[in-house]
Amino acid sequence: MAFRSIAGQNAHDKGVYREAMNLQRNGWYVMADHIPGFDRPPEIEGYIPDIYAIKSDLTCILEVETAFDDDLEQHNAFREYAGHFPGISFLRCVVNTAGCRLGDLEFGLQAAC
Repeated sequence: MAFRSIAGQNAHDKGVYREAMNLQRNGWYVMADHIPGFDRPPEIEGYIPDIYAIKSDLTCILEVETAFDDDLEQHNAFREYAGHFPGISFLRCVVNTAGCRLGDLEFGLQAAC
C-alpha cells in the first residue's frame, strides 16, 4: 500500500468509488475495499485489491493509484496471480486529485469523469 497524504487518499478513495460505480453500471458484480455499500474484495497473494469485479466468466482485479509508480510489488503479485487463471485480468489506473482516471481501461469501460 502506498503512503498517501490526506489529499492523495481522498483522490484514491474517490477514484475507487468512481471505478466501482462505473463497473456496477456496466453489469459487473463489484467488491470494493473501504467503500461503503460494497463487499470487501478477497485477499490475493497477501494483498487486498481496491476492486474485484465479476461478470459472467470474467474477473477483473483493479488497483487505483495516485502516482504511476505506486505499489509495484503489489501489482506484480496481482498480475502473476491473474496470469494463472483464464478470464482473470489485472488492471490498474492512475487518478488525478479529483479522483478521475488518467487514461483508459480494458473491457471498453468509459472514463468515470
